[in-house]
Amino acid sequence: MDSIMKKVDLATYKRRGMFEAFKDRDIPFIATTSNVDITHLKRHVEEHKNGFFLAVSFLISKVVNLVPELRHRIIAGELYEFSKVDPAFTVLMPDDSFSFCDSRCFDTFQEYRAYSAARIQETRTCPDHSVGDKNHMFFITSVPWFSFTSIVHPYCQQYGTIPVVTIGKFFQQGDRLMLPVGLQVHHGVVDGFHLGRFYGLLEEMCGSPEAYLT
Repeated sequence: MDSIMKKVDLATYKRRGMFEAFKDRDIPFIATTSNVDITHLKRHVEEHKNGFFLAVSFLISKVVNLVPELRHRIIAGELYEFSKVDPAFTVLMPDDSFSFCDSRCFDTFQEYRAYSAARIQETRTCPDHSVGDKNHMFFITSVPWFSFTSIVHPYCQQYGTIPVVTIGKFFQQGDRLMLPVGLQVHHGVVDGFHLGRFYGLLEEMCGSPEAYLT
């Protein structure tokens, strides 16, 4: 089903005050990083040979769509909510450059894995550097070569309400395997409470991968 874009009525919007306070600021975004426990997820991925990036990006896609504020966009000064948002991610090319790659949100991991794997292969043959309207999407970028404690991405006012999720190199912490996950959002549409909900849901899904990937 295609995403439906619906204008938010500010007269009944509970975050109207925060929306108006932050929507026009020069630097209106929040960029945060939290380490997510992926011990069970990594074990599940290895047992089923699913591919780590496809598995974690599927879970991220589910979480983003479960938090309505991450589906909110400011377009031409007006606030809208999308019924669903699709993931787009970066793909490393053979010459160490990278390309954008648009995917889709699916209910099941099997559908998502098949579609996204095919799109990645297509992108490696035909790179995509387009920067058109992608308000119906959100972005995932992967930097598996290093861990990080904070990360900030370029900001563009026109598309500044599109969330950007970054995953880094996982690392051992005691008997746990931890993944740094960065999240950059626009404070006009997202608060710290919603960031907490994102990380809480992602940690829950990574802790019970069999419930979401099988």
